[in-house]
Parts: sequence; C-alpha cells; structure tokens
Amino acid sequence: MNYSDSGNFINRELSWMEFNSRVLAEARDKSIPLFERLKFLSITSSNLDEFVMIRVASLNDMVNAGY
Repeated sequence: MNYSDSGNFINRELSWMEFNSRVLAEARDKSIPLFERLKFLSITSSNLDEFVMIRVASLNDMVNAGY
C-alpha cells in the first residue's frame, strides 16, 4: 500500500456525515413505520450532536495548530 497516495484513505468527517445522511433518509421514508422513523431521527440527532462536540472541536484545534 502506498501511504503517500491520498486516494487510499477516506475522510473520516465526510464519511460520518454521509452515514448520517443515509440514516436521515431512512427517517424520511414514509414506507417505514413511524416509530422506526423516530428511532432513525433520534440516531441522526445524537450523531450530529457528537459530531459538533467532538469532530468540529478537533478540526478547530487542527486549524489553530496550523495544519
């Protein structure tokens, strides 16, 4: 594996957001029972809270450190 080739890696934050987008799509799917849709919405909300508290703070630290 060539570790210098950025094509071998995925962006963790973008992957996280794409996952949340897929979960939110499940919450919007009217063919899924309402209670299940609420569960998907709750998962999305929890994940976004964690993303802002952890990931965005980490990115902010990286910017402040000059990365």
